[in-house]
Amino acid sequence: MKSKYDSVVQVRKRQLDSAEKKLHQALARKSENEMLYKLSQEEYRDLNTLPHTGSITELKSSLAMMNVGREALARAKEKVDLSKQEIKHYEFLYQKAHLEYEKMKVLELAELKEQQKALEKLEQKFLDEVALSRFFKEKKYE
Repeated sequence: MKSKYDSVVQVRKRQLDSAEKKLHQALARKSENEMLYKLSQEEYRDLNTLPHTGSITELKSSLAMMNVGREALARAKEKVDLSKQEIKHYEFLYQKAHLEYEKMKVLELAELKEQQKALEKLEQKFLDEVALSRFFKEKKYE
């Protein structure tokens, strides 16, 4: 049976699926950013040692590399934090879409139950009419 909520339920389902897809994509980006952050930490640890011997240019280049590593580490940390915020946002959108979808499903189910009751009433009326007509038909032949 069709209800007036069918199209709304389909739209809400598409919105729910879209929110779920975006949430999964955000989770994938977060794990990728966390992996890049760990790699940046390892690189920074490797660059964090100053040479004990050598010229001033080696010392300056080593310090420059440490600064570059520190900046890369800060950017990677920022991306991880942004990913966490993005996930919170998409989790909220998913929950909202899920709630709306469930509301529409409940309304659709209630309408279908009402339609079912109306059909059962009509069927009962029809059966009563058939029974009455048979009853009077049998009385007529007696």
